[in-house]
Amino acid sequence: MMDDDAFYHYLKLVLDYLPIWSVILIALLIWLIRNPDRLRSLPNYVSSAKIGDVEIQLREIEQKLEETESHVQELETENARLNTLYGAFDVHAPVRELEPVRQHLKAVAGNLDDLSPVLQALEPGADPEEVYAAAEILRTRRDFSSFDALVTAVDRIAADPKLEGLRYHTVWTLASAVHYTLIAAIKHTALPQLSRAQLDRADAAMQKLRDNPHVQLDRPDAPDQGIRGPARYAQDWIAKGRAKLVKAEGG
Repeated sequence: MMDDDAFYHYLKLVLDYLPIWSVILIALLIWLIRNPDRLRSLPNYVSSAKIGDVEIQLREIEQKLEETESHVQELETENARLNTLYGAFDVHAPVRELEPVRQHLKAVAGNLDDLSPVLQALEPGADPEEVYAAAEILRTRRDFSSFDALVTAVDRIAADPKLEGLRYHTVWTLASAVHYTLIAAIKHTALPQLSRAQLDRADAAMQKLRDNPHVQLDRPDAPDQGIRGPARYAQDWIAKGRAKLVKAEGG
């Protein structure tokens, strides 16, 4: 009898100091831990639960977790595909021998759902194979959302006297990716799909590339067939984009 009195005494203390919903929550958690199958199936039966002033959307949380897991798996798959590709060719091979690689990269570009791994290859310290693959993929995609990262990379590479050790063909492909993206953003629209600030940054990067002494050694007999060609063509399209903006502003 004494033990029972002590139990009820302590129970009363708990109930006095803890809100009833907290006690219910503790009991529910203990029950769920002892019944893991019920825990896994809970979102199928309960869409939300309110504990005090906090409402938990169980199914929404489960869905977001599944979406996040799926996205991570997609990124891992695409990273694995690209890493396999990087190791399958020699970026320093003669340009004609890189043609099958270029065609493969064009095919890969059309099937990529997320360009994050590609943009990572434009960051400092990336391997030459990664940079070339990223340049070719972006040249094919002409993706406006990747334009800033592309221009930032070109601007950084152009500032280096030796173009960060990249071969001329890789830098040509990067400049060509800028050129092709500008065409897509400007040619068939009344207003460019890129802002004035983006056009200005691209113009500065292309001019820096053209002025680089190492770049000027690329095809001095026919500059437009070297890196300076797509850089100049890009600037021509930037001028057209600016003209469209001025016209739209009534200038």
